[in-house]
Amino acid sequence: MSEPNQPEPLLGITAQDAGMDRMLRRSLTELRDQHAGSPLGDLLDDVLAGRRSLRDVARTPEFDAAVAPAAQKATQQWAALSPEERDTLVAQGKAQLEESRAAAFQEREARAAD
Repeated sequence: MSEPNQPEPLLGITAQDAGMDRMLRRSLTELRDQHAGSPLGDLLDDVLAGRRSLRDVARTPEFDAAVAPAAQKATQQWAALSPEERDTLVAQGKAQLEESRAAAFQEREARAAD
């Protein structure tokens, strides 16, 4: 369950990790903004506003059409990396997640102080 004035987690797996939920929310916001005015943009706006679940939207043809090519490209790019390059990207991702967790904690503390 979320705190007052805080949106529900986007997925069950992010419910216990505010930093991960924050990163997912940021990614969906960027995807929504890239597809503003389209059916996908409207679906993602519903997810971010809490009117629809991400799981439901992820099963739509609109979501698949936008995400599947990007996922395929990312998979190909990952496969082309050296082990050292992969390790670097993993370390960067971990650092970004820690930054997101710290920001989520600061936001929670600020809300508690109000």
